[in-house]
Amino acid sequence: MALLVTDQGEIDSLRTLLNATHQIPRDLVLKLYTGPSTAPSEQDVPSATKYFEPFDASNSSGYGTAPNTGYDNITNVRTEEDQKFNENYGILLNGNRWTIATTTSGQGIAKTFAGTTGTYQIVVDTNTDLKKGDYVTGTGIPDNTYVVDIDGTNIEISQKLTATSNAGTNCTFAVGRTTASYPEQIFTFSGAAGNVYGYYLARANNMPVTLHGVVDGGTLAAATKVAKVECKGVIGNKYINLKDVDVDGGAVTAGAADGFSITITSNAASVKKGMLVKNVTNVPTETRVVGVNGNVVTIDKPVTGGAASGTAAFRTNVAEDLTIGMKVSKYVHSSNAGPDAFPAATVVEGIDYATKSGEQGPTVWLNNALTDNVGTASDNDQVDFNFSIMTTDPSGSAVDHNLNPGDVIYIAQGTTDGPDTAAHYTVFETPTNSTFTTTPSLQGTGDATLYSSIFFAEQFTNGPYAIQNSGDQIKVTLNVSLD
Repeated sequence: MALLVTDQGEIDSLRTLLNATHQIPRDLVLKLYTGPSTAPSEQDVPSATKYFEPFDASNSSGYGTAPNTGYDNITNVRTEEDQKFNENYGILLNGNRWTIATTTSGQGIAKTFAGTTGTYQIVVDTNTDLKKGDYVTGTGIPDNTYVVDIDGTNIEISQKLTATSNAGTNCTFAVGRTTASYPEQIFTFSGAAGNVYGYYLARANNMPVTLHGVVDGGTLAAATKVAKVECKGVIGNKYINLKDVDVDGGAVTAGAADGFSITITSNAASVKKGMLVKNVTNVPTETRVVGVNGNVVTIDKPVTGGAASGTAAFRTNVAEDLTIGMKVSKYVHSSNAGPDAFPAATVVEGIDYATKSGEQGPTVWLNNALTDNVGTASDNDQVDFNFSIMTTDPSGSAVDHNLNPGDVIYIAQGTTDGPDTAAHYTVFETPTNSTFTTTPSLQGTGDATLYSSIFFAEQFTNGPYAIQNSGDQIKVTLNVSLD
């Protein structure tokens, strides 16, 4: 059975999806589209033939060049460096301007209906504003009844009526529907932009127009494998454990009580932000590195109970370069000649970054059970994690993608192969200005096309709206509901 999402759970879900708390780096951006002419469906994804923006008046894809229609260039609503989206188009929404509330009894959509006891159907006066999943209350309608299907004014409901009601009997729909609303937004055009059929919301990113939506704008290639040594795994388990690794920081020569720094004598260049500080007297447990300047390590908790002393160690996040979707295999080498415990097509399904009691290091969960032991009694402790890397190179020349870890985009296959699965991906790492990896991990080789994601989409009820003259406007008021 599917879990019930409570009203509070729906509110919190929308807060997260819409970034109402500004905990996600990227807000959503409102975009218009000039195709498809049909209503959006849940299976829709961006492509070269639909959900392209009104960059020109041709009602075809204008990706690759800046718009000549006056279509809005994004104006930022936040100040962080990674919030600059000026290369992209649409209206950037401010997450905390959404108003989110659940429709309660008596505050829903009022209708009248007729229905016969023992049946699953009611006939309403009009179906305007009704949606599948809306809860409905009224005479003879059991508690927790919701709309299963809508066929004109015939409404199929989830429970049998317990009484017959004549036409004109009052009922209320949408009880329990949680809705987020955003103030009206206005697009003002400076020239013809063709027929605009609707709008959608995407997670903001700063891909330039020379890359966004350009066919074969990216090239996918196998990356250098991430190898982990001294791994442990037991036959039949669906996980392996990595080995915890510490950086030796040498003697601690300074660290004043109540201060937020210590001075070390060794390997300062290998100490990184986020590492766990160990073995230092008067430095609290679970203290982490904030930054390093020369031999001075800044920490996130104050030194307590006296000056810091001892021989410092810094626990690395040994799993930080791994992510879900990576393919897992035994490292093939004469010194790693033991049995291959990984079935074909084994991939990472999850990662526990912290070491559990009794384990040797972080846990990497797999989709297949191990067919032999790993590193426990044989020389097969080294494991490869395989993935592909994207290079942004439309027309064969590398261009800056302007993407940051955490950006959400849609990656489609190109004209020659490309990713094994076309899907929404989150940027994982950006090794260079023109390369990136994703989570889930990309697999495959060949060409790819990159688009903004589609989170929500809607067709104009009375559209399409033909944009023909300078000064023509489209006004959009946003409502996103969870039922």
